[in-house]
Amino acid sequence: MAMNIDTESSIRVRSLTPSMDNVGGARKSGLSCAECRRSKLKCDRVFPCQSCIRRGCANICPEGTLAATKGNKVLMAHAQRLSEQVKNMTGRIKELEEALHESQKSNRARSEPHPLLQTPSHSHEHAELPELQTIYDDEVLDVSESIGSLSIDVDGRTKYHGESVGSEYFQPLFPPDGCPPPQSVSTDPKYLGLPFEIIDLCNAYPFGLRDSQYTKFLFLPFLPPRARALQLMELYYRNVAWMFDPIVRDDFMTNILTPLYGHTGSPNVNNIHSHRLSVFFIVLASGVLYEQSTSSGVLAEQYHALSRAALSIDPIYQDATCATVQALFMTFGHIYQSDRTNNEGRWILMGVVVRVAQLIGLQRDNAGWGLGQEEIQRRRVLFWEIYTVDAWTSILHGRPPALSINHTDCRFPEDLDPTIKPSGTVEMGWHAWKVRYSASCLGISVQHVFSTRVSSYSTLLELDRKIRKFNLPSHLQSPIEASEAGRSWSPEAPRAMQQYAALCQTEANLMYIHRSWFVQAIREAPANPLQHKYAPSVLAVYRSACRLISSLNGLYQVHSTPTDRTWFFWSAIFSACIVLGAIVVDSPQCTLASNALKELEKGMVLYEEGSLPCRPPATVPVLHKLRERAFTSLQAAQRDTRQSQSRRSSINSGDSDALGTWKSGIASTSWRFSSPASSASASDSDRHSSEPSDADTSMYYAALANPNLVLPATGEFEPCHAATSQEDISAPSPFFDPALQAAIMMPSTQSNQSIAGPSSSMPPPRPLPLSYQQVAPQNYYVNEAYHNNNQEEVWRKYIENLGVMKP
Repeated sequence: MAMNIDTESSIRVRSLTPSMDNVGGARKSGLSCAECRRSKLKCDRVFPCQSCIRRGCANICPEGTLAATKGNKVLMAHAQRLSEQVKNMTGRIKELEEALHESQKSNRARSEPHPLLQTPSHSHEHAELPELQTIYDDEVLDVSESIGSLSIDVDGRTKYHGESVGSEYFQPLFPPDGCPPPQSVSTDPKYLGLPFEIIDLCNAYPFGLRDSQYTKFLFLPFLPPRARALQLMELYYRNVAWMFDPIVRDDFMTNILTPLYGHTGSPNVNNIHSHRLSVFFIVLASGVLYEQSTSSGVLAEQYHALSRAALSIDPIYQDATCATVQALFMTFGHIYQSDRTNNEGRWILMGVVVRVAQLIGLQRDNAGWGLGQEEIQRRRVLFWEIYTVDAWTSILHGRPPALSINHTDCRFPEDLDPTIKPSGTVEMGWHAWKVRYSASCLGISVQHVFSTRVSSYSTLLELDRKIRKFNLPSHLQSPIEASEAGRSWSPEAPRAMQQYAALCQTEANLMYIHRSWFVQAIREAPANPLQHKYAPSVLAVYRSACRLISSLNGLYQVHSTPTDRTWFFWSAIFSACIVLGAIVVDSPQCTLASNALKELEKGMVLYEEGSLPCRPPATVPVLHKLRERAFTSLQAAQRDTRQSQSRRSSINSGDSDALGTWKSGIASTSWRFSSPASSASASDSDRHSSEPSDADTSMYYAALANPNLVLPATGEFEPCHAATSQEDISAPSPFFDPALQAAIMMPSTQSNQSIAGPSSSMPPPRPLPLSYQQVAPQNYYVNEAYHNNNQEEVWRKYIENLGVMKP
């Protein structure tokens, strides 16, 4: 066959020789064209050859070649079209320039040519580049000031904490000297007396085994009798589910407990999925923690290990259901209650919870998917519980959340526990209020805290105002003082815990969002931070700390259990003690210092007694050291004040006279605000210079910024318009719409707020209706070193000096 092909080729070459002589000229006969040789294509040697004609390059055949680029034909066609577009656009630009030139001629007032008619020079084009770089660099500087802190130990292990991180989350990095290691039950399944198969499944948690050879019958020997299971379930719903309830009691009974035990009471694991079996075990684990028994800790860890093993039988990425998310989420809650040292493990597990929830579409409302009403309610309940915990976890860790309010349209679940007042008015229950607060206030707080761009201070005050305005049902309002008219703790422990949880959510939220501004004020104006421009943050942090301590003290006296095991409460108390001690240590001459030390003493006694079952052991020595420093600092300041009082009076006699006149004016005015109209006497320029622009907000913070003020630490902040808020908080969730979020943050001009009377330690001061800038002078001392660090780094160094961390 090869011989035949060669013979035919030679015959064809000879037959084409005359044509080559006529076309190619100086070329040798019998050669293919240059492009066919380059492309290794068969050439018919009749020029232009058919190969070049088909490829659209007949004009270069036989001598020329194309560039070595794939798709030459396509590129050339594109080049021709682009060339035509350039010609058309150039002509159009000339027409528009001529029209603009004619239009400018008619406007004789303009002497210089229009900027669009000016020919850009080469130097001008390059001059724009540094300007753009400068803008970008400025934005980067704004970001870097609030970037948080990165901790790297000697082994290279790295952890990031943002500016909202709770004080105790820094503490494990630098434990105080002499602190004993925490003593707890081992969480390793190898030391819990469980068989090898269970241990193997535990090691595959949370993703599970892809090709598991194990079956659910492994767990049959570990199932307790039905009566025992009901007992532990009751402990769970009484002591745990009052706060976060991802699986309501009826759902647990109908879909897990009843199928598992049937009507005879004999367990049968074939009737439920392995992930529902995992939910069953984690309910038992969380419930047994609150059993008064010496073996409850070991039993809790055994049930916890069984829950992890049951989840691992079927991999979560193949068999994900609502039960999968429930099991993971409840494991997160169990670890939070039982193991205070596993902060990073909980953080990672929460990320897994969110990803699996998104995998099954919980973030989207499912009313249009044809699901049953029971499944719709289950999915809505589960999503909003996850969203709330994810947002709070992110604030406490100082890291961005995994869920964003902008990415969901999931509606609120039905209120399963409303409260009917004697008047017949129906108020929403705790869980319904909690998810609405999370969507409207907590979600915006998260966006404010973790935004990479520095927000203005007026934006912070608007967020503060929104949190305080959010309506709280009367049955969830907790007493602050020991005896308070119209308020009392519920005799039922779960209800009372929900009362304090509502206050703790709002006050801790305020304390965390104001804290970095509080640090700046107390650092830049240590003599009197109430004269700093961020004085509202000083007062807000102080007031929230006092209210958290006072209210929890009352709750602990009534319901010591499960208060003593709820670390969420004690974490806020620990942070409250830190900021109170900070006021005394760094600003002992401030009018709040004396009361802050008293509140610190009260908070320490409460914390040391009440948090024993759940606190990290190193936190108590930290508070003792802080109290010693605060006491020493206040004593030194009082001694220095007495020694230098006469000398300062002689030097500043003129200023003292003026200040005395101003104080007397304050004492002669009304303390309680009745309407924004009370500031009508202020000049227009004063009102326009006020920050923020909202009249009642500026009046409130102007009063707080009064340097002579001794704030009622636990006084109620009474927004008179709270009951008539324009927000329909019972409506389904609209907060996924960014436009609605922006509308929420707009200031209201029709609201007014009032402040409870001061404590009995001094006569009621009556501040003038001044704008904030009038009260806070602008010639404050600015510490330039502060601006060279991010805010969380300043807070970290700050609490190092207070004794919270070992430097």
